[in-house]
Amino acid sequence: MKHIDFEFDGKTYALSFTAEALFTVYDKFGYTSDILKTTQVLEPTLEGWKNCCWLAALMASQGELQRRNRGEDRQAMVTMEQLRSGFMAAESHRLRAAVRDALEQGFQRDVPSEDEDQEVNLVLLEREEAEKKTKAAAAAVVRSWLRRLTDCTSAPKTP
Repeated sequence: MKHIDFEFDGKTYALSFTAEALFTVYDKFGYTSDILKTTQVLEPTLEGWKNCCWLAALMASQGELQRRNRGEDRQAMVTMEQLRSGFMAAESHRLRAAVRDALEQGFQRDVPSEDEDQEVNLVLLEREEAEKKTKAAAAAVVRSWLRRLTDCTSAPKTP
């Protein structure tokens, strides 16, 4: 199973972004194609830090369940409260980086390919298409306003 090892309070936890974790995030924050933006786990705010600790605890519990499923010895699960109060400000970046890495690994697909450049990231593709549509709509609005302004400020066309 894929996971990111993360050390906290002298213990190593396996952060694993499983399908269960994904749907738990959807239940809490709603369906989104950009979990980092929606949860704000990388934002330097109190809400972002709380969400980061919540997500890390969720992924650590999934990692621990995977360990137990493989027959490894049980370990205590880390809680959101332990994570929230257990970091000095200068160390908080370690947890944020581990959460980001675990999310990336959770969404990474193992696609056998002769040329890795051919792999398509569906989230990025969806985002690029939405951006193209937005830019096209904005350009149409600009052209419409320019046409209206030109008509208002230009001398009337007379034969």
